[in-house]
Amino acid sequence: MSIATAPETYRGSITREQWLIDETRTVARLMADEGITADVDLVARVTSQNLFCYPTEREQASITRACARRLRALSNDPDTRVRAIDLVAHGTPDQHNQTNLYAMMRDNRLVWDFMLCLVARKLETLDTTLHRYEIADFLEGLRAQNERVATWSDATLNKVRQVLTACLVNCGMYDRATEQLKPLLLDYDLELCMRANGDDAVLRVFGMEG
Repeated sequence: MSIATAPETYRGSITREQWLIDETRTVARLMADEGITADVDLVARVTSQNLFCYPTEREQASITRACARRLRALSNDPDTRVRAIDLVAHGTPDQHNQTNLYAMMRDNRLVWDFMLCLVARKLETLDTTLHRYEIADFLEGLRAQNERVATWSDATLNKVRQVLTACLVNCGMYDRATEQLKPLLLDYDLELCMRANGDDAVLRVFGMEG
């Protein structure tokens, strides 16, 4: 078993990359079904057929690379990565959504810390209320602790807060109107991938013991 390692980079690019559920599935299918793995080949395929239905090739290329980066981040082990990518490419909606969230966590230290330090901690204490100001306070805390995040403007932090909230909503973990967290039943196949990665700590996000 590998040892869990949090990603190092806090990616502010989440403000434009966001949830990308359909785009990530498209790229995952190119990887899983057609064996296309190199960024240059993925970009060529997406842009030549306008698979994302975006207005510009530049935007398609940027998002294709982001999706591929997230999918590669699913595991350092090739076999585990293949299994996880298949959950995105051909899994049920729950498998797809949960694996997409996990990919974002492993790709971006910002999402990793948010899910483990705020969301998981809430669930562990049986406090299912997650107020907007708590997410804002969490981000302000990161800005005080991390040199990279310290350079982000108030507008960027506010956009990051909106994206993180939307991720919880889209994954089915949060009701924006009531500000209530809703624990999910973790997919068993994804759980196996997490454990193979040594990411037992991530199980806490789903209300399980890590």
